[in-house]
Amino acid sequence: MLAKFKSSASYKTFRKWNKSLRRRFDLLSYRGSSCRCPVCLTRLRAFKAARGGFPDELERYGFYPASAFETFNLEAVSCPACDATDRERLTALYLAEAFRAFDPGRRYRLIEFGPGAGLLTLFKRYPFIDYRSADLYRADVHDTVDITDMRIYADRSVDVFLCSHVLEHVSDDRRAMRELHRILKAGGFGVVLVPLVSGVEETHEDPAIDTPALRWKHYGLDDHVRQYGKRDFVDRLTGAGFTVDQLGIEHFGRAAFKEAGITEKSVLYVVRRSGG
Repeated sequence: MLAKFKSSASYKTFRKWNKSLRRRFDLLSYRGSSCRCPVCLTRLRAFKAARGGFPDELERYGFYPASAFETFNLEAVSCPACDATDRERLTALYLAEAFRAFDPGRRYRLIEFGPGAGLLTLFKRYPFIDYRSADLYRADVHDTVDITDMRIYADRSVDVFLCSHVLEHVSDDRRAMRELHRILKAGGFGVVLVPLVSGVEETHEDPAIDTPALRWKHYGLDDHVRQYGKRDFVDRLTGAGFTVDQLGIEHFGRAAFKEAGITEKSVLYVVRRSGG
């Protein structure tokens, strides 16, 4: 009976409401002026730090420490107002910049694969964005789609796509990258992020690593199928037909990173069709 209730829509709605209420109370202690979330634009004294959970599991299984990730801020992992993670805030910095060049008189189709909750707040400020969420397994998305076979989307039909921390779950990631390239319009762009460890250049993947414990140990999570290396990740994207811009602190500026709670080594990978 209890299990059935916990899987019901009513329980999920209650959980969402309860989380929102607790966030409002917690937010009072984070109010300030030294930081600002680029997603919800809330002024804060600090972002929420990561405590226990994922960092502890990495240590327990002998993976790299959480501080080794290229884009992950242990001390500012989420916004206390909207829950946007540091990688969502990094994405938001770029989207705000890119959207300034958009024509407000036309509509732009944006698809977010494996969507998080954070960026929805940002999209509501841009009425020219036609937002759709997509995932293979989740029920709370607009489109149920296998990222390796997206025949529901026509060739060159998407202006912007976001694919953050999705490809490390996909067995045939090269096919997924080719599909992302196929659906992207000339002149459009995508944001692609995967968990990268600083200093690791080559991808590690082995079919024999097939248990939750082994995947934690070698890939940093029990449902990942590889640990990408930076050089190889970029090579796979270019092999699918993309040009790749790696945007870091040199692009956004030290002050913007500090205000948004983003580590100085963080990098955003923005892709476009080669040759337009």
